[in-house]
Amino acid sequence: MLEENKKLFQNIRSLNLPIGEYAIFGSGPIGIRDLRKINDIDVIVTEKIFNKYLDKPGWEIKYTYNNGHRFERLTNDDLVIEMWKDWYVNWNVKKLIKEAEIIEDMPFVKLEYLIKWKKFLSREKDLIDLELIEDYLYD
Repeated sequence: MLEENKKLFQNIRSLNLPIGEYAIFGSGPIGIRDLRKINDIDVIVTEKIFNKYLDKPGWEIKYTYNNGHRFERLTNDDLVIEMWKDWYVNWNVKKLIKEAEIIEDMPFVKLEYLIKWKKFLSREKDLIDLELIEDYLYD
């Protein structure tokens, strides 16, 4: 595994989050498969976990706006992790966590959902990621 990716996943492991309470999303499912270097870890968490980290040192609440909705996330710049209790509009976080696949003892959002997310965003980097995923799945 790429050293940069390995370090980010070690940061997640250091939190000792319970399986069934979180899943790694964003570029994480790409990074664990070593398809490319990732820059941070987006993790969806239950409200219980989110609230637990609200007052912990090193965690800062930030807001993202999308389609008139405000979403809270907790960021930790030292660990390079963002924690989300909601994943934008119409994404069922509980379902994503429940259906997560375990890779190297960590839960990851399934590639089928990641593909849907990347297609929805369709930024240049997402289109590149979609090609990487397609090559991974079909080669």
